[in-house]
Amino acid sequence: MANHLPVDRLRRGLCTRCRINDTSVYNVRKYLNNVGFLYVAVSSGFNIPMKLTCRDCSLAELCLPRALSPDDMEQFETMVDQRPAMARGNFLYQTGDVFGGLYAVKSGSFKTTISASDGEDQVTGFYLPGELFGFDGFDDHYSCSAVALEHSSVCELPLSSIDQLVVKLPNLRRELDRLMAREITTDQSMLLQLSRRTAEQRLAAFLVSLSIRFRQRGFSGTELRLSMSRYDIANYLGLTAETVSRLFKRLKEHHLALVNGRTVIIQDFEALHRQVHGSGGR
Repeated sequence: MANHLPVDRLRRGLCTRCRINDTSVYNVRKYLNNVGFLYVAVSSGFNIPMKLTCRDCSLAELCLPRALSPDDMEQFETMVDQRPAMARGNFLYQTGDVFGGLYAVKSGSFKTTISASDGEDQVTGFYLPGELFGFDGFDDHYSCSAVALEHSSVCELPLSSIDQLVVKLPNLRRELDRLMAREITTDQSMLLQLSRRTAEQRLAAFLVSLSIRFRQRGFSGTELRLSMSRYDIANYLGLTAETVSRLFKRLKEHHLALVNGRTVIIQDFEALHRQVHGSGGR
């Protein structure tokens, strides 16, 4: 006999307004990173996708709608499109595509890349659930490409919707301005890292940032499952994959972090944080 998930766990794990009344009929088939679509199998064996609203999403406090009142949220939700899930390696958009809108990661993760003059792709960012990207397209065309790092899905705020909503919802305009300013600050911080910080400091800063972002999403901040490859990390930090491998070994020797495949276990967050600013480890 199939095991069934109690209503209270459905509410805690995914939806604060679940209206399933007869849980004996339902059995959870697939659950994607706490957000997006919950696929349930009824006794007949068919899958029924249950679409969540922004108010139901567990990432609402991290995502764009967090600045909106309940009334504004209703208007916002009518403008948001939920895209089908994408397989690892698929492009959401590519360099030169006409700007279609902004995207919020609903599940999984993405990287953005830009083609360098030598033809090599440069990783410009990694995006986790609840994070917004696509600002590089505001100049009519996307200057970067966005690629799924794993099975992922997004919510889309189309350009036409943005134009309408920022007029109707002043709080949304302010939130968009804040997010664009954060993108600029992130870019400036990366320029500083590449020009002034050592390889050890760059990797330490990257791990500290990921740890904080994971904790904000309710995941462990000390055991990080990385969706990006070691090559992508090295590319993003302006290093070689071999250098990153050596640095991970050094972190292990100093009891700062352990690496097992794509899982990083941070052993001493405070010491790792001090290393970012050149204060050394233990």
